[in-house]
Amino acid sequence: MRNLVLVYFLFILSFTSCQTKAPTFGDLLATSLDQKLFKDFDSIAYLNAIQIELKNKNSHLFNPRWMSEIADSSRGFTWIHNQLLTGGTDTLLHYLEKSDEHGVNPSIFHTEEIRKALNRLQSKEITELNEAYTILAKIELLSSDALVAYLNILENGLVNPKKLYGRYFVGHNRYTLKKAKQVLDSTLNVAQIAREAQPKNGFYKKFQQLLIAGNLSKENRTDVLMSMERLRWMGQDFPDKHVFVNIPEMKLRMIEDGAIKQIMNVCVGETENKAFSKTGQNHETPMMSGTLDRMQVNPVWNIPKSIVKKELLNSVRANPGYLESRNMVVYNLKGQIVDPYTINWQADSVENFKFKQNPGFDNSLGNIKFIFANPYAIYLHDTPAKQKFKASNRALSHGCVRVEDPASLASFLVNNEKEAAKIATEIKDSINNSRWVKMKTGIPVFLSYYTTWLDENNKIEQFPDIYGYDDRLRLAMKKYLN
Repeated sequence: MRNLVLVYFLFILSFTSCQTKAPTFGDLLATSLDQKLFKDFDSIAYLNAIQIELKNKNSHLFNPRWMSEIADSSRGFTWIHNQLLTGGTDTLLHYLEKSDEHGVNPSIFHTEEIRKALNRLQSKEITELNEAYTILAKIELLSSDALVAYLNILENGLVNPKKLYGRYFVGHNRYTLKKAKQVLDSTLNVAQIAREAQPKNGFYKKFQQLLIAGNLSKENRTDVLMSMERLRWMGQDFPDKHVFVNIPEMKLRMIEDGAIKQIMNVCVGETENKAFSKTGQNHETPMMSGTLDRMQVNPVWNIPKSIVKKELLNSVRANPGYLESRNMVVYNLKGQIVDPYTINWQADSVENFKFKQNPGFDNSLGNIKFIFANPYAIYLHDTPAKQKFKASNRALSHGCVRVEDPASLASFLVNNEKEAAKIATEIKDSINNSRWVKMKTGIPVFLSYYTTWLDENNKIEQFPDIYGYDDRLRLAMKKYLN
């Protein structure tokens, strides 16, 4: 193909220097491929060949609708005009054929068909223009479809996690038709865009090295591929300083400059997955991320409506004194505190009352909660039930993350010895005064789900699939793997 590219540029150079009539695309093909029949290249006939290929290949394309819309657009496809004679197709095949380094089967990207068509085009054995149109249409269509799919997979994953899991709340921007058109425009540099699409996450690269080394058992290999897929969803590297909660491991790591400062046990949301269910309720901690930017020492607990309806009202209807015994207060629809003994607890309206638990030794949030903005009322917090951290199965919360050592987490977040000491004193203080602490610099937090991870020595660690998420992912990935 390098010779073809050289011929192409020499031809353009000779045209420019001689200032002769501008060559047609057919002239370029005829000279570059050394086949005179391309001089009679007819654009209308070629466009018809593309439509025929679209019908023939429709079921094999990643994005048949997108390819059809691009073909029917005013600009149409640009691959043959801009990539065939400049080596773009060979560059694309180079990257596609190495996709097994990501655990992805190269054949899903039409590599064999593109390679076969390209070889036929360069064979000088084509005697009919109709065959030439068919060969060019195959390269045009399959290369365009493969490039968009390849980039989308490396940048966003093989499958859409939002379609796989109802509690995947991380932003996820997969390719759209508009983005596909932008990628396939005339300024496309295949080598650059393919290189830039390679995942940058440090853990991804470590897993990739294990994969390429080839020393994994079949089971471990699949587990590694699932972790690589989850890291592709993430689409970024972890920042220098962050908090990492791995839900299946039921642990939290405080990380700075690539080093683990501390690991602590956490309690995560309970599950209806039978193998790990305690009550049969589904309160699974969602996969999400954000920025921890404030905390409340000796917090007030604004009790979620879901807990009010499913749990609290039953206790209050049986005994209105339950609220006082738990240091709780109730507000009516006007926002006024109401004596629980004066309320008709059988009325439907009470479901819309607001309930709060004041600071105290029995507050369900313990002595401190850590906030990151999100619309799901998910946060990290202390708990009075310290004994729960000793259990092996710690999937027992209503979705928020209970932390074993809140004072250490607070110190890590505020990064100020004086403030950290003050917080540590306050959360042990019997006065229970509540106050907000706002961090000068927010710290990223990741609530993630990895049943396979790497320890500090890059050795594989495996954790129980407490929510039963792996089977769904394994099945969804199966058709793409080599």
